[in-house]
Amino acid sequence: MFGWLATHPVALCRRASAPPVQRRCFRMSPLQLTEHLPRLGQVLYVADARPLAALDEPPPGWLVEQCELAPLLHTHWLMAASVVSDDGPCEWLECLDRRGNACARLHLLPDTDYLAWDALLAAAAPTPEAARGRHALRAGDACVTRFRRRHLAGLLALGRAAATPISALGRDIALRIAQAEAVKLQWLAIG
Repeated sequence: MFGWLATHPVALCRRASAPPVQRRCFRMSPLQLTEHLPRLGQVLYVADARPLAALDEPPPGWLVEQCELAPLLHTHWLMAASVVSDDGPCEWLECLDRRGNACARLHLLPDTDYLAWDALLAAAAPTPEAARGRHALRAGDACVTRFRRRHLAGLLALGRAAATPISALGRDIALRIAQAEAVKLQWLAIG
């Protein structure tokens, strides 16, 4: 009986409020962000499903190796969010464009380098809340991703690094996040 109760707490406590999400805002340029992304290891990346035409021009001298990574080059603010849920602590970063519209989300996984995550936030400038745009993230597919940044023909290129095995716990958490976001989770092998 207790096993059933443990798996159905929401059904039993409909009046219980959802845990509060803590949010902090940081100013960060695309150049700074892409410098830190490869150090994170594996994260769950969710890009905005809006057409790329809705984005501004990317910074000069940049390429993306996969078009779904383009929103990262439009990031001007990070909204760091954390909450303690039934599954334990959860952290993610909302990437906001210059108008404050959400353009991507990065979720911390057990396989992520936590010190690199903290270093990314320490490198950003804390600011009062960024002006929130009209558009919340309309989540596209989610993908467990390791980023790479490299020089290519005189340009900086942002892409995905070769896939590495993910832990069973990391896989389970990525699946839960994808279900909560109501998106398909893609498993890519990029070489």
